[in-house]
Amino acid sequence: MDGAEIGIKCPDGTFIAYLAALPARTGPRVVVSQEVFGVNHVTREMCDDIAMAECFTLCPDLFWRQELGVQLTNQTDQAWQRAFQLFEDFDVDKGVADLEASLANQRTADFFAAHLHYKAAVRHV
Repeated sequence: MDGAEIGIKCPDGTFIAYLAALPARTGPRVVVSQEVFGVNHVTREMCDDIAMAECFTLCPDLFWRQELGVQLTNQTDQAWQRAFQLFEDFDVDKGVADLEASLANQRTADFFAAHLHYKAAVRHV
């Protein structure tokens, strides 16, 4: 599965979300909420698996206001401590607003075009 990071606009700025999708123009759209470890490899694999059912699957980075791109594991005490510190400092109301922005994006976005632009950009890097 070729997932991509896309930008989602909200009143406070733009945050990143992981998008997993097959190269189809239509299909069900799913928003997955990250775990306390961020949008890590486990969450991305779960999104990839859901996308194999021909769904556009989006997982927003809900910790972006605290730290961009959090991708922790559950393998060390240090990672667990960092995860729970992020969770403790998490603004639930803003997180809900980010999920709402993600849902709005899922309803209106042309992910097929975004996916092609991402693949083209990667080839030129």
